[in-house]
Amino acid sequence: MRTIIIFFMMSVLLFAQNYKVVLVKGEVKFQTGTSEEWYLLNEGKELSADNFISTGEKSSVLMKRNENSFSLGELSAMSIGSIKTMSTDELLLALAMENMINAPKTNGKNSSNNTATYGEQENGKVKKEGQSNDFGIKRLNGAMQLAKSGMKESSIVFAKETYRKYPDSKNIPSYRIFFANILYEKGLYEEALSEYFEIEKLELSKEEKTKVESQINSINKILLNN
Repeated sequence: MRTIIIFFMMSVLLFAQNYKVVLVKGEVKFQTGTSEEWYLLNEGKELSADNFISTGEKSSVLMKRNENSFSLGELSAMSIGSIKTMSTDELLLALAMENMINAPKTNGKNSSNNTATYGEQENGKVKKEGQSNDFGIKRLNGAMQLAKSGMKESSIVFAKETYRKYPDSKNIPSYRIFFANILYEKGLYEEALSEYFEIEKLELSKEEKTKVESQINSINKILLNN
């Protein structure tokens, strides 16, 4: 499984193409690779898969790659490498990878999370942007825009990564329900059911609670009839 996942990650980077920035409104910043520095993004800049972009209030950016375009609205953040279409099988593989990353260590060592929590500290350094849950929300806003642009599988992967790196973002029911519903729509019932069970533990409004219970009942009926 590890070999397959490594191959999957390498193939994503290998076939990722650059996006050219054609329109910037307001303040938009970008980050390159593992650098913690943020730079202002200008029109004409080419962005690669390892770049990350973040928009401010009343800001947006339009990017193009060949005949395809993607627009990121205000108060959103996005990994350029996440702007891609994925098959259901690729989604399942990416979810398996997330589960593997999140799995507790069992080798006798401290089972503390070995993944950096970006809202706090990474490698002992405080990040210069997104020090609070706000950046996690910006990432989820970006993930929602991926979904609304037809890249629903990619949106799930980016949202899952955000939950891992910004744990507080997992506690916002509206986002959790939005992405769980996508799993349901894709027929990934077991994955969706697991999400709804987690969402049930959150502080929900009456409407949200009703919606989640309805989805759980619907999935249980489907699984019983299979």
